[in-house]
Amino acid sequence: MMQLDVLAIGAHPDDVELGCGGTILRLTDAGRRVGVLDLTAGEKGSRGTRKTRAAEARKAAKLAKLTLRETLAFADTELEPSMKLRKAIVAAIRRHRPAIVLAPLPHDLHPDHAAAGRAVADSIYPAGMKNFDAPGTPFRPARVFHYFMHDEEPHAIVVDVESVWDRRIALAQCFSSQLHAPGAASSQFATLIARPDFLPRIEARARVWGRRAGLTLGEPLVPMDALAVTDVAALFGGSV
Repeated sequence: MMQLDVLAIGAHPDDVELGCGGTILRLTDAGRRVGVLDLTAGEKGSRGTRKTRAAEARKAAKLAKLTLRETLAFADTELEPSMKLRKAIVAAIRRHRPAIVLAPLPHDLHPDHAAAGRAVADSIYPAGMKNFDAPGTPFRPARVFHYFMHDEEPHAIVVDVESVWDRRIALAQCFSSQLHAPGAASSQFATLIARPDFLPRIEARARVWGRRAGLTLGEPLVPMDALAVTDVAALFGGSV
C-alpha cells in the first residue's frame, strides 16, 4: 500500500496525459505524490500495440515524475460501469488512499471514457463503506474532479498551466503511436487524435479556458460535488 495525494484514473494509457497532463505536472512539481491508474492497456486501439503503448506509458510516467502507475486488465473498447469495474476501482482507492481523484467526465464521445468516469463516480461512496465487498480498508477521497477528453461541461475550475505548457505538450507526445507523424505512411489508420491539428486543438482549449478564468493557458476540471471554501481570501486572489 502506498498513500498518494492524487490518483488520476483513465480508461487508456494516454487519457490522463491528454486530459489533465498540465495539472499532473503542476502537482508533481509541487512535491505531491501522484499515481495513474489505467483501466485498460489500450490494446484494441486503432494505432499502436499493447507493447508500444506500455512503453509510451512508462516514458510519460518518468517525465511526469509519477509515484506509480498501474494498469488493470479490463478489455479495451469493452469498458462498462459494472460492479466488477467498481470493485476494482474501490480496491485501488483503498490501496492508495488518495485525497483527490481525477477521472474523465461520466459522458464522452468515446464510450470507454464515459464508462470510466461513471464507474469512478459510482465508486467513491462505497469505497468508504465498511461492508462493501472489495479488498482493503474503507477509505473515501476528499474530492473528485472530472477532466475533459472529447466532450466538455460549460463550467469548471481552471488550473493555471502556463508554466508547464511545453512539458505538457511533451507529455502528450510521449504517446507518439497515437498522434500524427509528419511523413508517415498514408496507410496509417486515421483517428480523431491522429489529426495534424490535434496538439494545436489542445492548446486552443487551454487558451479558451484560460481566457475565461483570466489566465493565459488553463486546464478545466469539474468537481463532482460542492467545494468547501475555508480560506475566504483565496476567492479574492489572496486578499479581502
